[in-house]
Amino acid sequence: MSRLSQRIENFNKAFEIYKKAVEEFNTDKILTHMALVQSFEICFELAWKCLKDYLAENGIIANYPKEVIKEAFDKETLKDAQLWIYMLDARNSTSHEYNMDKVNKYLSNMCTIYFEELTKFHSWLGEIKINE
Repeated sequence: MSRLSQRIENFNKAFEIYKKAVEEFNTDKILTHMALVQSFEICFELAWKCLKDYLAENGIIANYPKEVIKEAFDKETLKDAQLWIYMLDARNSTSHEYNMDKVNKYLSNMCTIYFEELTKFHSWLGEIKINE
């Protein structure tokens, strides 16, 4: 199994957990909100690393998230690089921020805009050809 295949498999598992956290978000319980944040962080981390591995399989070396996002956008793999930068900023802020007032400002986007984008990404991963 290639690195990309393994990464996609891990992303798919994380995405299903993220999806459940989005569905439970409206229960308005602090643990549900924290689960949403954590599942988003993991899902996004795996998403950009899937992109990194996909680019590498296509001869493009990029090592850092912003670099990967830029290269993926340049190669028309991503349609909205700015949204991915916003998701990266949210991931960075929430993983290092323990002030729930600040984290709360990202929760809505995690359930809507970011979830929609990662859902599209999940579908795209199911369509790409992987070099085994």
